[in-house]
Amino acid sequence: MKSKVFTVALLVVMLAQTAFAGSQCKTFVAEQRDNLITNGCTSPIGFCAGGTFKGNHGFRGTSFFSAISFDPILSDVLGRLVVPGVSTYTTDDGTLTISDVSVFDTPRGTFAGIGRVTSGTGRFAGATGDVFTTGHVAPDGLSFTTDVTAEICLAN
Repeated sequence: MKSKVFTVALLVVMLAQTAFAGSQCKTFVAEQRDNLITNGCTSPIGFCAGGTFKGNHGFRGTSFFSAISFDPILSDVLGRLVVPGVSTYTTDDGTLTISDVSVFDTPRGTFAGIGRVTSGTGRFAGATGDVFTTGHVAPDGLSFTTDVTAEICLAN
């Protein structure tokens, strides 16, 4: 319930920002499905996930996440972890790279994060913006479903 409220609140804020941001900024909403992977994993701790995403504005393709670390939150008695990493979204017409940080509630298998666009190619060359994610780990512990909401401003 809390993740749905969080997602709705973020969407409202982003829609309000879109009204002032101009016509080159768009709100992208997508569902992402990933699995843990080892082939091509660039993570310094060996944690990578890859899969697919499908959303509006032609935002669909493959996703890849490489974790930098899993760090405990020092004063958090619930045992949640901070997980910085790099996400890459590849579409038929460009790639978007995100530097993100999530909080992972290990006992519940849920996570929420915020990311910043750091680079792009093709359609996303020169893009700026923010990406908000909420999701959960499947019961198998090897796959994830993530809701993605992004405010992306395209250069052209």
